[in-house]
Amino acid sequence: MVKRFSKSFTPQPYLIHLLLFIDILLIFIIIIFYQFGTNIFLNVSLDSSRYLLSAMAQALAAILAIVVGFSFVAFQLSAKFGSPRVFDLFLKGKAFWWLLIIYGFSIVYDLVLLRMLTEETVEFLVNWINFSVFLCIISFISLFPYAYVTIDQLKPEKFIQGIIKIKNDDVESLKRDTILPIVDILNKALRVNGPHTLKVGLEALEKLNLDRINSSIDSKDKLKIAKYYTGKISRLVEIALIENDESAVIEITESLGKVGLKAIESRWIEVPKDEIARLKSDRMYSGEIGIPGKTDNYDEISKEIKQVLSNVGKRVIERGWYIATKSILDVRGNLLIKSYEERNPGMDDDIFVISNDFSCLSKEEKLFSMQYFMGTIRNIVIKFIQKDIYFEDWQYNVTIKNILGQSLEIIDKDTCSEMDQIIDYIVDIGIEAVKNDHKLKEDVRVHFKKVATSERCLHVLISNIGNRGYSTASYSEKLETIWICSWLKEIGIFCALKLKLDEPTTRIFGLLSGINGNFLSKFEPIYRIARKTEQEIQDDALQVTRHIIEIIKELGDESIENGLEKSSRETLVSLIEIGMMNEDIDLKNGICETLKHMREKLENKKIFKSAIGMCEKKQGHELDKFQKFKEFCRFDKT
Repeated sequence: MVKRFSKSFTPQPYLIHLLLFIDILLIFIIIIFYQFGTNIFLNVSLDSSRYLLSAMAQALAAILAIVVGFSFVAFQLSAKFGSPRVFDLFLKGKAFWWLLIIYGFSIVYDLVLLRMLTEETVEFLVNWINFSVFLCIISFISLFPYAYVTIDQLKPEKFIQGIIKIKNDDVESLKRDTILPIVDILNKALRVNGPHTLKVGLEALEKLNLDRINSSIDSKDKLKIAKYYTGKISRLVEIALIENDESAVIEITESLGKVGLKAIESRWIEVPKDEIARLKSDRMYSGEIGIPGKTDNYDEISKEIKQVLSNVGKRVIERGWYIATKSILDVRGNLLIKSYEERNPGMDDDIFVISNDFSCLSKEEKLFSMQYFMGTIRNIVIKFIQKDIYFEDWQYNVTIKNILGQSLEIIDKDTCSEMDQIIDYIVDIGIEAVKNDHKLKEDVRVHFKKVATSERCLHVLISNIGNRGYSTASYSEKLETIWICSWLKEIGIFCALKLKLDEPTTRIFGLLSGINGNFLSKFEPIYRIARKTEQEIQDDALQVTRHIIEIIKELGDESIENGLEKSSRETLVSLIEIGMMNEDIDLKNGICETLKHMREKLENKKIFKSAIGMCEKKQGHELDKFQKFKEFCRFDKT
């Protein structure tokens, strides 16, 4: 028990100063004893005793009056800036009452001694008078802890902690006596910019709601408490918006999100475990599951919170708050993911609510927020794929299409950089789908076509996909690299056939050649990162190279047929560079035959000579490699 007390005991800062004062007082008393002996406390006269007792009683009464007056003023100010519940907290506190008892007893004791003091009793009462002096000292010393406790209790966070400790079993008293007073304190904290008070209050309300959701009380009562809580939180958000306090909005919505997650997690606590297992394992219930009277109240709590977050999200986008926009969308995404994990009814509608929120924005607001909306979709889909959570992929494909399509409508040449992040998120989804062999690896391709056919930011699309190809090739990710190269081919064919654009197609050839070069590079750390042997990486590299050669060949034929001279020349250069870097005889023979076939198809034979000329300008080791490849293909003899 002593050990438990010692662990729970936390020394207050004022105790150090108090102990120092007591030590000095003891030293002073010891010095007096040493100088004058014990007789100083035994030799007393009637007049001096009466004067001493009277002075002590008056001093204690004066101090008590001042302290009580100070306390009442402090209580009144606290109630004004905090909550009327402050009076209840002080009345239930022990410090004030202990001080009154100590001072009251000391004063009464002195007055009783005064009444008893006569010439005959003064000798008898000398020790009682000494005890009165001791009581006076104790009374004076007790002012220090009382002053510290009182001033410390004036802090709003102390009020919050005190309010939370008051037990309220019924719903109405909890709403009236706990939630409302704390919200009032947070309301005032927002107006005077008190972030610490806001943080403490939100944590207290959050814990209160989490405990209630996890408790055994009726779910209808849980819903009433949650609705009251979300209503008051909505008011706090309004105040934070009026005060232009972005960090406060983030704090409030993140706290709200945690309560929503707990409500979704707890929706099964009233359902028997065997029934939960049966429902989740039955294929008939692969989608949402709701049981009236069991899960519906918890679902209503999460629904309320999602609605609040949706409304707040629109408001922060209006103000152009980057961090708050991303934070709120992340919270909404986490709630949606958890809804799918727990089969929450309405989960399929949540993604369309997010999509509709984007659709309702103005042009400027869409331009500002489009990357955050797409980032949220990306996070949701990747989590679904990684956790193998069942979801209707077409719904998310439609959502991506909707956000991308509306983004393309408002993008121009000056704002193309904004599209880069959106494309990056779509590529992330595709790569994750490839890793897990998910159907979306083919479905997301339509979005790249949409960017290409819009003829807006085509260079951003090509550069983004190409750079991701460099990355996957560097880490020897075969399937991902092949997927990216296939998409570069599709875009290149579209540019050559439909748009008759030479420059983008030329750029694609350069990217394909560079991706192949990255895959062929042998860096020792890659073996460890990829967890493959050198031979496995070489086999993968050969497979990737063959795939890239087929892509370049197909793109090259399209470029030659459409008379794209730059692309045709880049086709030849890319094939030559790949042939130079490979030692596989069959591969090199195939490249040589392809080059000869393309030369025959070229109407302008100077293009082939130009490609050879570009390679002859290489220097050092690369020039030697080219000369060997040139001899291997016998270009000089044909």
